[in-house]
Amino acid sequence: MFLPILPWLLAVTASSLPLQDPQDPQAPQEPAAGDIQIPEGAVQEEGDWITLAFDETPEGLSLRQFIAMAQKITGLTFTVDTSSGQGGARPGTADLDQQKILLYGRKRMRKSDFYSFFQIMMKINGYVCVTQGSGDLAVIVITPTPEKNPTAGQAIKANTLFVDAEDVEQFKSQPGVYITTVVRLKYANAQTLGTGLRNAVTGPGTAQEAFMPLAGGSENAILIQGFGPFVAWATRLVRSLDVKPEGPEPVLEKIPLQEASAEEVAQLLQDLLEDTGSPETRAAQRARQAEGGAAIPGYDIETRVIAFPRDNSLLVVASPDNLERVKDLIAKLDTRLEVPETNFRVYQLQNISAKDLAEDLKDFLERTQQAEEQAARAQGQTGGTTTARTEQRIVLQDQEETNSLLITATRTKWAELERLLNELDKVQPQVLIETALIEVTEDFARDFGVEFASVNPPDGDFSTGFGFTSTGLSTLIDTDGDNLADTRVPDQSRTGLVAGILDGEDFGIPLLVAAAQTTSNTNILSIPSILVTNNRAATVESKDEIPTATQTPTQGVGVTTTFNDYQEAGIKLSITPSISSRKYLRLAVSLEISAFRGTFVAGSVVPPPRITRSLTTTVYLPDGATMWIGGIIRDDLSQDETGIPWLSDVPVLGWVFGRHEKSTLKTTLYFFCTPRILERFDELVDISERAKARAAEVISLERVRQVDPGFQFQSPLDVILDEDVNGDGQEETGLLDLSSFSAPAFVAPTGFIAPDLVGADAMSFYRDGALLLDTDRNGVVDTRVPTTQPAAGARNPPQQGNQ
Repeated sequence: MFLPILPWLLAVTASSLPLQDPQDPQAPQEPAAGDIQIPEGAVQEEGDWITLAFDETPEGLSLRQFIAMAQKITGLTFTVDTSSGQGGARPGTADLDQQKILLYGRKRMRKSDFYSFFQIMMKINGYVCVTQGSGDLAVIVITPTPEKNPTAGQAIKANTLFVDAEDVEQFKSQPGVYITTVVRLKYANAQTLGTGLRNAVTGPGTAQEAFMPLAGGSENAILIQGFGPFVAWATRLVRSLDVKPEGPEPVLEKIPLQEASAEEVAQLLQDLLEDTGSPETRAAQRARQAEGGAAIPGYDIETRVIAFPRDNSLLVVASPDNLERVKDLIAKLDTRLEVPETNFRVYQLQNISAKDLAEDLKDFLERTQQAEEQAARAQGQTGGTTTARTEQRIVLQDQEETNSLLITATRTKWAELERLLNELDKVQPQVLIETALIEVTEDFARDFGVEFASVNPPDGDFSTGFGFTSTGLSTLIDTDGDNLADTRVPDQSRTGLVAGILDGEDFGIPLLVAAAQTTSNTNILSIPSILVTNNRAATVESKDEIPTATQTPTQGVGVTTTFNDYQEAGIKLSITPSISSRKYLRLAVSLEISAFRGTFVAGSVVPPPRITRSLTTTVYLPDGATMWIGGIIRDDLSQDETGIPWLSDVPVLGWVFGRHEKSTLKTTLYFFCTPRILERFDELVDISERAKARAAEVISLERVRQVDPGFQFQSPLDVILDEDVNGDGQEETGLLDLSSFSAPAFVAPTGFIAPDLVGADAMSFYRDGALLLDTDRNGVVDTRVPTTQPAAGARNPPQQGNQ
C-alpha cells in the first residue's frame, strides 16, 4: 500500500527545498583546485590502484585538502555546505582547514573504492555526502552530520535515496549516503518485528536510523532508513528473521456422512471449534498479533469445515493432529436416530383461544428476553464473568383452524414453556348470571282551559273593537281575506273534551272549552340471564326498533316521504365476572335501559320521546346470593298556568279566564343480580333441564323436543304411583316408585382403564354386571370385576381381550 507512493513522496520532499543563489555568501561553495595545495607524496597512483600516505605530511592532511584529492581522483563534483561555518576568509572552510585527517601507515586500494573510503573518513570526522541532482548535473554536498549540527538532519532526509532491497548491498561501504528501502515479509508480522527491532537496535544518537512497520490491508513490510552500511546490515537482519516457522502442514480431507446432514454438522463443528479455542482461527491470530503478540508455531493453521451438499460430505482443512480430533467428532455425530430431535412443536389448546393466548405469550417472551439481556449487561459492567448466550429464541405462531400453537424452541425452553401452557390451558369455571330489572311507572296529567273571542268586522267607515284570548287550545285564522282573524279552529290532536259556542254563518267560535286527563301505570319485570366463562365479558341486548322517515318537498308532486333510519330502545346489559377467593365474585356491570314515551304513529317523521337510564359499577357478590346493586327513583311534578292577568287569579272564576295544566311522573327502577358459580357440568345440566321445562310450559313439550328430542318432564308425578287402599275402586293415595334409583349413577373404577373406555358415562364400563379392566396396561381388557349391575340401557364396551 505504501511502496508505490514512497519514491514520489521522497521526490516531492526533495523538490520542496528552497534553491540557493550561487552569489549568496551562505550558498554552498565549491573549493577551487588552484587554491588548495595537496602535499606531495600524500597520494601515489599506480594504474588502477592508488596508495595513500598521509603520515608523510608534516602536519597531516586537512579535510579541505582531502576533498580536493577526492575530486581529482573520482572526477566527481563536490561542494561544501557553508551555512554552518563559524567565520574565516571564506565561511565554512575554516573548519575544514583546521580539522586534520590522521592516517597511520599506508593505505592501498583501487581507484573505484576510493569514494567509499572517502565517505568513511568524512563520516569519522563528522561529515556526510548528500547527492543533489542526477546524471551530469549531480553535485555532492559535504554536510555536517546531525550529531555535529542538529539542523542538518532535515537536509539529509530531504535528499534521501530510495534503493530496492536487492541493491542495498552496493551501499554497505558508503556510510555517508542516506538511503531508504522496503523489505517485504513472507512469514513474520511487520508490526511485531518492526517494533522489536526499533526497541532493540535504535537508541540515543541514532535518530537518523529507524525501522517503520508497513502493516495494513494486504501489506506486510518494513521500511528501513539510514546510512548505507546500516541499511544493508538491517536488511540482512530482517531477512534472517523472516523465516517460515516450524510446524505441521495443513491437510485436506473429504469425509462422507451416512446419516447426518452435512450442513448441520459443518455449522455445529465450526461453532464448537471456535468456542473451545482449538485450533486458533486466523482472525483470532491476526487480532492477537496486532496487539503485539507473537505467532505460535503450528497454531496458524485454521481448522475449517465446509459442507458439500452434492454428496452429503464434509471438506475439512486442518493440521494432522486437529484433523484426527475433527474426524472423531464427526464419527460421534454421524449416527442414526430412531426419533430425530426437532425444535418444532405443536401444542393444541383445549380450553382457550390460540389467537388470544399467542398475543399475550409473545409479549411475555419478548419482555423476558429483554430482562435476561439487561441482567447480562449489568453483570458485565460490574466486572462479573459473562457467557455469550447463543441459544435460539422461542418463535410462536397461532393456528386458528386447529386452535393450536406452532412453536420453535429448544428442548430446555420447550420444557419451561410446556409447563406454562399446561397451567394456562385449563377449564375455567363458568358463571350463570341471573338479573332482574323491576320498573314501576305512574304517569298522571290533567289539562283544563277556556278561550274567548269577539270579532265583529265593521260596515262602512265605522270602527269597532275586538278581543280574544289564546291559551293554545285553538288557532285563529282569516277566512275572508281581509287580514283580520275571524274564525277559531280547535286543535285536532287534542284528547278529552272540546266544547264551545258557534256563532253566525261563518262558523265563528266565540267560546271554546277544553278539558283532558291522562293516567298511565306501568309495571315492567325483565329477567335477562346469561352463562359466561370466568374473566370473560358477556352482553345481553333486547331492543325495540321503530323506523323514522324523512319528508322532502318536491315541485309538482308535493311532499315525498322516504325511510331514514331506525331508532332503538330497550335493555343492554354487559357484565364481566371474576371469581375470587372464598366464593366471591367481582362483577363489572354496565346497564343501559331506554324506552319510548308515547305511542308511535305509522308514517310519523319524528319518533316519540325516548328516556335512557344507565348504570356502570363494579361490585363484589357472594356466590348464589341475590343482591340489589342499583336503582333509580324518580318523582316529577309539573304545574303550568296560562291566562289573563288578574282575572285568572280570581278564586273559582279564574278557571274561566285561563288554562291550567298539571302532570306527575313517578318512576321506580331496581336492579337485582344473582351470580352462581358452576364448577361442575352436572349443575349446568340441572339448570338447563329446569329452563327447558319452563319453556315447555310456555310453548308446549312438542316444540321443546324439536330442540332436545330426549327431553322429559322431571316431575314428582313420574315417581308417585296412585293406589286403591280401601278397595272401593278409587285411588286415594300414592306410593313412591324407587325402581329408577336401584342402579348407582356412578361407580369409580380402579386400576388402569383402557383409553377407548374412558368417557363421561361411567356405566359404559360395565357389561353383564362386571367392570372391565386392563391390568397389564397393554390396551386390551383382560379382567372382570363384579359390581352393581348398571341401569338398563347402559352401553357395552367393545369386545377386547379375554372376558
